[in-house]
Amino acid sequence: MGFFDKLKKNIEIKQSKIDSKTTQKNLEKIPKLERALKENPTSFDLIYQLYGCYIELSNSEKKIECLEKMHKIRPNDAFPLNQLAQIYYSELENPEKGKFYQDKANKINSNKFL
Repeated sequence: MGFFDKLKKNIEIKQSKIDSKTTQKNLEKIPKLERALKENPTSFDLIYQLYGCYIELSNSEKKIECLEKMHKIRPNDAFPLNQLAQIYYSELENPEKGKFYQDKANKINSNKFL
C-alpha cells in the first residue's frame, strides 16, 4: 500500500468517525425536539431544528413532513416550498411535484414585490 493509499484510508476513517458522531448527536436530539413540539406544536424554530436533524440523517420523508408543517405555520414563507421543490427534483426525482412546489414558491416571491 502506497503513501497516498494510506493517506486516503486514514481520511476515510476520520470522516467515518465524524459522520458517526454527527449521526449520534442528531439521533439524540430528535426525541428532545419532538417532546418540545408536543408542548408547542406551532413553533417554526423547533420544526426547523428538527428539519436540520433530518437533513443530516438524509431522511427525505421526515424532511418533507417538517417542511409541510413549516409551510402550514408560515404560508407566505417561500423557504419551505423551495426546499420541497429541491427534495422532489433532486432526491426523489419527481420533477412534476418539484415544479408544483417551485411554482408556489415563485408565486409567493413575486407577490412580495407587488
